[in-house]
Amino acid sequence: MKNKQSNMLSSTSTEVAQDLQVIADGLLEDIFKIIRRMPAEALNWTPPQMNNSPYVLVNHLLGSAGYWIGDVVGGIASDRVRANEFGAQGTHEDLEKLLADTRDKINLTLERVSEKDLLPRPIDLSHGVLCWGDVPPEGRTSVWVIVHDLCHIAYTYGQLERISKLWDIQHA
Repeated sequence: MKNKQSNMLSSTSTEVAQDLQVIADGLLEDIFKIIRRMPAEALNWTPPQMNNSPYVLVNHLLGSAGYWIGDVVGGIASDRVRANEFGAQGTHEDLEKLLADTRDKINLTLERVSEKDLLPRPIDLSHGVLCWGDVPPEGRTSVWVIVHDLCHIAYTYGQLERISKLWDIQHA
């Protein structure tokens, strides 16, 4: 009976990880569709009504995903300094390299998801800021951490769409 239950948990964790992978890939692809169609000068432009450029937003969301999904869940050490993500400037090529690195971390993490990741555990919050919810003393599940970061990516997608439209309006 115990072996059957263990196999069922392994199967469940694999299916959950595969579903999360589909969502992560889709969100990142949507983000980069916007970035790839923006001219180079738009990447480092900040609309007067906002605080961050498209480059900063994407640099930050990839840093966040690398930390929360790769480091906190996957155990892939990151050297993230969150404060350095804001005010940064760069190119399409810089973001593409960061995207490839972040995707590798996400893929490796999700390949390793196991039944223990479906149970709450303490979470290291030393290099990140939670947008939604808090972490009780017993911790959260790894799935919660991953979904939390995927929500952050989706939220940023909306900001990027808005900035892209503002750029198009102001530079038509």
